[in-house]
Amino acid sequence: MSSERRKRTRVPVQFEMRVRCDKAEHRVDMINLSLTGVLCVTASFFQQNAFCTVDIKLSEDVQISLAGKILRVGEEETAISFTSMDEESFFHLKRIMEFNTNDAEHIGQEIVTPAFK
Repeated sequence: MSSERRKRTRVPVQFEMRVRCDKAEHRVDMINLSLTGVLCVTASFFQQNAFCTVDIKLSEDVQISLAGKILRVGEEETAISFTSMDEESFFHLKRIMEFNTNDAEHIGQEIVTPAFK
């Protein structure tokens, strides 16, 4: 059995990303993105289980904002799970995933398949 437990496709994309926790806001480097979260380079201010807002700048005119929770803080990587997003942010996130994967139809399947059983 594989040690891979992930059920969501991740794509290695690089967008400008800011994370706001409490009143502090910091720019961090994105490693990869999925429909349910983002992996980024660890920053000293991240605290596991903290709630945050993730702002991702897609272009000069388009930015998405997603509510999240910091799931894991490692020496090099931090995992943030998205807890909610508005409809427009979801649309942009879905399009990013479809555009950056070899199987866009699979992304549609992920949307209708529960992440947890």
